[in-house]
Amino acid sequence: MMVKFNFFCFVFFSVFSFAQSTYYLDATTGDDTNIGDTPANAWKSLNKISQTNLGPGDQVLFKSDEQFNGHFIVNGSGSLSHPIIISSYGNGAKPILTGEVGSSGGGDYREAVYVNNNDNIIFDGLEIQNERLHSRTGIDDKDSYGIHIHNTGNQIMRNFTFRNMIFQNVYAVEPILEPESFNGLEVAGLRFFSSWNSEDHPKNIQDVLVENCYFTDLQRFGVHVKHGGGHGNNDISRNKNFVFRNNHFFRTGGTCILPSRTYNCLIENNIFEYPGDDSDPRMPNRGSSVWTWRSINTVIQYNQCLHVRGYLDSHGIHIDHENENTFVQYNYMEDCEGGFVEILGGNVNAVYRFNVSVNDGWRENPGWVNSNHTIWINENTPGGNIHYSNENYIYNNTIVMNYDYSTAIDVVATNTYIFNNIFYATNGAFLGGKQMVMNTNGTALFMRNNLFFGNVRNSFENLDTHPVFGNPNFNNENSGDKLGYQLLNNSAAVNAGIAYQGPPIPGAGTGIFNHVPSYPVVDFYGNPIDFDFGTPNIGACNSKNGEILGHSDQTLISDSLVLYPNPSSNKIFITNLMPSTRIKIYNTTGELVMDKYYDNGLEISKLSKGIYFILLEGYESQLFIKN
Repeated sequence: MMVKFNFFCFVFFSVFSFAQSTYYLDATTGDDTNIGDTPANAWKSLNKISQTNLGPGDQVLFKSDEQFNGHFIVNGSGSLSHPIIISSYGNGAKPILTGEVGSSGGGDYREAVYVNNNDNIIFDGLEIQNERLHSRTGIDDKDSYGIHIHNTGNQIMRNFTFRNMIFQNVYAVEPILEPESFNGLEVAGLRFFSSWNSEDHPKNIQDVLVENCYFTDLQRFGVHVKHGGGHGNNDISRNKNFVFRNNHFFRTGGTCILPSRTYNCLIENNIFEYPGDDSDPRMPNRGSSVWTWRSINTVIQYNQCLHVRGYLDSHGIHIDHENENTFVQYNYMEDCEGGFVEILGGNVNAVYRFNVSVNDGWRENPGWVNSNHTIWINENTPGGNIHYSNENYIYNNTIVMNYDYSTAIDVVATNTYIFNNIFYATNGAFLGGKQMVMNTNGTALFMRNNLFFGNVRNSFENLDTHPVFGNPNFNNENSGDKLGYQLLNNSAAVNAGIAYQGPPIPGAGTGIFNHVPSYPVVDFYGNPIDFDFGTPNIGACNSKNGEILGHSDQTLISDSLVLYPNPSSNKIFITNLMPSTRIKIYNTTGELVMDKYYDNGLEISKLSKGIYFILLEGYESQLFIKN
């Protein structure tokens, strides 16, 4: 009885300790002289809501099928338990918010929505645009953003969620198309920026989730995360704990997601199509799907990088200058103009593992003869300084080129590890044909147990101390998708690898990485793998007996099924899972610890604390934590 009473008191005081307000906006029939508290009494303008003080638990709702032109300044903060919610009401298409007001309105605003030194906010179910065509006094013609989260204050900003949003048609008045001015173009659908830290007042932006959003027709960035640096340790002078998952980016003029000075960033289960686009002449036509800059602890996994374009960079995913602990794993990359691996100067622990790369690296640049790379590790950093990337790991990737392209392999670095990869070149392809450079600068090169098939540069093959030559025998190379690069049981890659792996993921099993194991426990296709026991396959597929994942197995548990609670100490549930679905659970060493059929939950109380891998019949794999 006492427990129930205390819980009631907690709920009572949580609900009634402050007033919550809901504000409605209707661009057609609304009136700013109304009260704004019901759809019938809706306000009309962004100016009106910008002048309204918002507090914890408040909601701002825009009418569906309406367009709101102007500048929405979010005036107030929510709290962790009662965030401000900015969303929509009514039926129809998502409401559009845009900073476009034309010359009659004084010129188009820099952004449609501006959040300055406020936090604990959820954006849900809106469309954001900002095609700036008219200059505005005090605003740089080179700038334009959809939503701008800006920390210029003296404290940390926390807790932002963006869900079910559309970001499109964001352009600056003055496009920057000259290559030498490219880095000055920072137009973005969604921007996070923390200004320079002072010694007495360190600041950043923390705890951000962007999920189930759609980004398209953006001049350069889909999302740009930036910190000005300054005083403070690594996790203060960087924006922290950013998660991007289940988003779709289509035809952005530059990069889809750029984490610049972040600490702990997870990018997973996104689709990146045609980054570096030039379908609009204002687009700069250059950008990898994702690239990182001076960031620490970044995991980029289970993404699709398709048709990346650009005259420079424009690999599927690349690791730019001076990052620490960057893990590119379980990604599918196809038709990326620049190539597969790109690691620029000054990195530590740059890792590419369990990726599938198909026909990446076909660019022909007359000014740069070896501009397309299968592997490129570069020593240069900003200002032309030499800073070798150290501890570079490229392992258990499947690299396929079956078109008539010739690529380069250029490595200028220290302590590089290249092992257990499939290098497959047919139909006139030549991996390393343009150029092959391997300069380890007095350090050891660990290169062994790679499989070579077809036309691969001999001088590259000769560096392998235990090479494997043979046909990987892919399941169906002509299938047109990632499933075709699984191995048949007569593959030369089966049990031909070395049980060796790279560094662990810092913070695995905690925080935003709570479902991420320290080391790989599955391959690209969800087959268990254990580097401590047994012999792994070469490449991204670790099936031993020709087990093939088919299209009927494609549903990701994160899309149609929800596993909860995770972490859990007693029981886990999986929504929408059919009864009698067979479930297998493995620990991180690959040992099968449970094999049973699902029936209204799964009892896990007898499992030891730790990270586990769950295999469901008919679905891809999922990780959970027993605490």
